[in-house]
Amino acid sequence: MNIYNLSDVYNESSIPVLTFVEPEEFKDIVGSLKTKGKHITLSGPSGCGKTTLAKKALDKSGFGPGIIHWMSGRDHYDKDSLEAIFCREFGCGSSDQEIIDNLILCGMLIIDDFHHLNKAVRDKIAYSLKRWNELGIRVFIIGIAQSNKDLLDIDSELGIRNDPYEMKSQSGGFIQKIIEAGEKHLNIAFNDTTKREFITASQGIPSAIHVICRVACIRADVNETQHSLKEISTKMSEIKDGVIRIYKGKYHNKVIGLSKGKQQARSVHNTYFEIFKHICLLDKTEISVEELQDRIVRPIDDQDERNRKNTSFHNCLNNLTDVISQRGLGDALYYDVNSKVISIEDPSLRLYLTLIDLTDIEKAIKVRKTSFPWDVAVSFAGEDRKIVEDLRDRLNSQGYTVFYDFDVQYKLWGQNLRRKLGEVYANEAQFMVVFLSRYYPEKDWSNFELEIGKEARGKRTDVYLLPILLDDTPIVGIPKDIGYFDLRKHSMESCITALIQKIEE
Repeated sequence: MNIYNLSDVYNESSIPVLTFVEPEEFKDIVGSLKTKGKHITLSGPSGCGKTTLAKKALDKSGFGPGIIHWMSGRDHYDKDSLEAIFCREFGCGSSDQEIIDNLILCGMLIIDDFHHLNKAVRDKIAYSLKRWNELGIRVFIIGIAQSNKDLLDIDSELGIRNDPYEMKSQSGGFIQKIIEAGEKHLNIAFNDTTKREFITASQGIPSAIHVICRVACIRADVNETQHSLKEISTKMSEIKDGVIRIYKGKYHNKVIGLSKGKQQARSVHNTYFEIFKHICLLDKTEISVEELQDRIVRPIDDQDERNRKNTSFHNCLNNLTDVISQRGLGDALYYDVNSKVISIEDPSLRLYLTLIDLTDIEKAIKVRKTSFPWDVAVSFAGEDRKIVEDLRDRLNSQGYTVFYDFDVQYKLWGQNLRRKLGEVYANEAQFMVVFLSRYYPEKDWSNFELEIGKEARGKRTDVYLLPILLDDTPIVGIPKDIGYFDLRKHSMESCITALIQKIEE
């Protein structure tokens, strides 16, 4: 009996040898590779086995070492010209003829992770494919679907020179074959219930079933081929933490960023987090905006609150494409603004979202505990603006919202300022922080804000007014026995710490 290590059998990070199963595209790609003059494009989500399929098909077609050149878009994401990339890749000069000579010597140029290349570079490759074909240069491009589709849309004449293939999630039968190949080489047997759970959880993604089976084997103390048949009976819930840990490094910070939204601050109505939460709970690869709205907005009974939530919901959607890109999820998540559908392009992300504990994400992004749109509203004299901005910046950097006039001038433009500011200071801030100095009582606006604040304080059951002293000037209307923070005796850092403690109480 041959003895194999677990990593030789189930391993999501390497090309499978013992557990390779030919997908339905395999024979056709081999045929394309053996057809002279053909470019090939292979698309599909991360983890679906594109690179494995390409390498296995190249081997089957006789494209071994010396007659292929394999490059990855990840190595050249920082370059904005194709010439610069080829100079780096081949160690040659930048002249067109030198580059062509090196491409001809390649035999077959494979560009993996094509979607990581700069768009200008991808476009240049698209325009060059026809000429390269005429020179006998062949290219095999591997990437996610949208980038490959964009490439083919640039030149309609590529149709007869290129064979496009798109991999999607595999069938349950395909995934079962991977499991069974591993069982054979490790001399183990997952029971039928366990297999069904694993197949469902993997969502047709080969890399996902490798992760699941490897974690299950480790938990069953199977690290190599067993001398006698070992049966394994486990539930997905029992190995969930191990599977999550493997994907956490890839996705955790990204989904936290997505849940925070466009700015690194708590959403006024936690709406980005709620969108993210329901994407997780729905357990689908395509989620309509209408379904999200049904879950997030419509259950709210209060009409005013429902209207505010609806506005926040649509504002989030307007920025969602930018947020997805900024958080590094462009390969995995896509929002179609025309069809109003959010689709998860990377099934391994879908698996991660299905398994994660939402309370961990909620804690990480400091989901608001109150219905107030603002954690803090500041009232101050213009002469003290620099000090106020320091407090605002420090709070914002830690994810807290501050109503500060210069930040919301676009909202105040054309408004009745007394009415609008009165609404903010009376109803929309959890706390009103008042910067007291000799300039404060001289200003009409600060006096107006303080009157609103004192009136709101009388209606609150909790603390509302939080005075910060900048000098000894007495302020009419602020009781002498009210607690205050003196910035002459304490640092801004300690002030921020105390203020955050108040917010989080």
